[in-house]
Amino acid sequence: MATITKACECCGKSMQVRSADVARGWGRFCSKSCKAAKQSSTTPRQRHDGFSEMKHKVCAECGRPAVNGVHAVSGKIEWYCLDHMADATTHPFSEEALQP
Repeated sequence: MATITKACECCGKSMQVRSADVARGWGRFCSKSCKAAKQSSTTPRQRHDGFSEMKHKVCAECGRPAVNGVHAVSGKIEWYCLDHMADATTHPFSEEALQP
């Protein structure tokens, strides 16, 4: 098992890493805390705002880019554009939905 000496990308501490792990893109950090510190400082978590278009989801009604998903009665998530979102958020057992 071949190992190489590398410096941690977060703290710079010297460490021994297997060359197979380096080939996989692993062995970049000396500890889980260094990895977490580096991840939180470089890639802040972003959440979808519910109004901007999503890249790979399309509206179930018109096929345009979707902005949000709704849990359907079937248990699946159905995706809708901003125009069709208001109709989709009506709960299936609400007073409006039960009207004939």
